[in-house]
This record gives sequence, C-alpha cells and structure tokens, in this order.
Amino acid sequence: MLTLTRYVDNGGKHDETARALAVHRSTLRHRRQRIRKAGDREPGDVDSRLDLQAATRTWRVSGFGHH
Repeated sequence: MLTLTRYVDNGGKHDETARALAVHRSTLRHRRQRIRKAGDREPGDVDSRLDLQAATRTWRVSGFGHH
C-alpha cells in the first residue's frame, strides 16, 4: 500500500516515487504491475489515479496508513 500511496502522492512520476521509496525504477515498475493485476486498475491512468488517491487517503485517515 505504501508504494501505491507514494505513487499517487507524487502524481504518478516514476523518478520521484522511486526516490521517495528508496528503490530502483525497475523495482517500482514491477510493483506497479502487481498493483495493476491486484486491483484491475491502471495506476498511470488519470481517472484511476484519482480513484486510487481517494482510496489511499481514506486508508491513511482510517489509521491504517502510518507515516
């Protein structure tokens, strides 16, 4: 969930997200593929990213996402 949260918080920008997570871009790309398969959503799509951003914010506010 952290990868998804950072990705949407960074506006879908790979370099910034990889830096925020301290991972290589290829690692982020692999994680993004897993997110797409798990949620049947494309994190790079603007509409999907908006939905995912709302979901990750709800997750954080609910107390599950500590940072």
